[in-house]
Amino acid sequence: MDVTRREVSRAREVKLGDRWGVRVAVVCQEGWYPRKEDHVNQDAWVVVAGEGLTHREESIDEFGSDVVLERSCGELLLGVFDGHGKHGEACATIAGGAFAEFLKRETRGISMGTGGYERTFERVNATVCDSLGDDASFSGSTAITALFDSRGTVRVGNVGDSRAVVGVEVGPGQTPRNRHTKKWEVKDLTRDQTCFRADERKRMRVEAQSAMTFATIGMVLGETESHEDFGDGEPGSEDEYCDDPPRVFMAGQRFPGCAFTRSIGDTVGKSLGVSATPEMSTYDLAEEPTTRCLILASDGVFEFMSSAETMSIAEKFYDENAPEAAELAAHAIVRAAYTRWQENDERADDITAVVAFIYPADPGTSTATVVVNDVIEATMNKLAI
Repeated sequence: MDVTRREVSRAREVKLGDRWGVRVAVVCQEGWYPRKEDHVNQDAWVVVAGEGLTHREESIDEFGSDVVLERSCGELLLGVFDGHGKHGEACATIAGGAFAEFLKRETRGISMGTGGYERTFERVNATVCDSLGDDASFSGSTAITALFDSRGTVRVGNVGDSRAVVGVEVGPGQTPRNRHTKKWEVKDLTRDQTCFRADERKRMRVEAQSAMTFATIGMVLGETESHEDFGDGEPGSEDEYCDDPPRVFMAGQRFPGCAFTRSIGDTVGKSLGVSATPEMSTYDLAEEPTTRCLILASDGVFEFMSSAETMSIAEKFYDENAPEAAELAAHAIVRAAYTRWQENDERADDITAVVAFIYPADPGTSTATVVVNDVIEATMNKLAI
């Protein structure tokens, strides 16, 4: 693992009204491909807060005077964009760079349902496709985003197989249902949108504009018998670790071979039912007041680690209750995921982990970026080895 090819967004704190503080950090590690010496990191991420989520528009008041209206669509936006294909880096970079701006325009700062959020994904998809033209034919990006508001509502939108997971502390005497965490229940806020899912295959058949088929690479090459008994691919199941996952192909062809059912870009895949419309979910911190952590991560984390394993790493650092804990947790998750790739594959995917620790609000806490001292630097250097 080349730690010089790692991007880090250091821990910062954002207040959600007067009830919660969120400490968030990001670590993005470039992967390694033995036959791709020119490989570049195709993951991108966003952390936008405060002014970056405020929509401004000029208007005229009742007295005929010019005024500027300001409305915020939220307190904090987190996002991970995992590019794929020859031009995946460009797809992810454009998508990540455009997302917050389109979100502000579509919602105009108004307390929203899902409509404006969904349209944001579709507008970002159109921007990527228009910007790249033919280069987006077989290239694209996943997109997982979480928008926090001051009331503690977290709206999650997802296209692809990146994932959003929360850790919720159980009550005294209770035991989490998984075997990895000690005090946290682990809940997936998203379902991986892959061709494992029968409901997604059904949707794609309805929406497809061209004849298509679902198959593994082995089926396309005639090495295995064709069928659609793929399993469900649910998080934590054995199906998600399949070496030859089902993909969508144009009928009679060996392309595009998309393993996911929703994405940004992938214009050829769009004709086969691959959608840019996200699956949406809403999570309420007020209803789950013992929520301690939200993780957004690319599939580079979850290829060989379950959601519960990933959250168990974050749990250890949360207990330390230090300003830099989220950053240290993100480094540790990336290191553990990369190690799993080394143990299970000849390559390693790009890996991005966004760790958001949620604490009761401290009225005296600054929202400025946390300055990391020499001792913390040394700790992170050890974790990065």
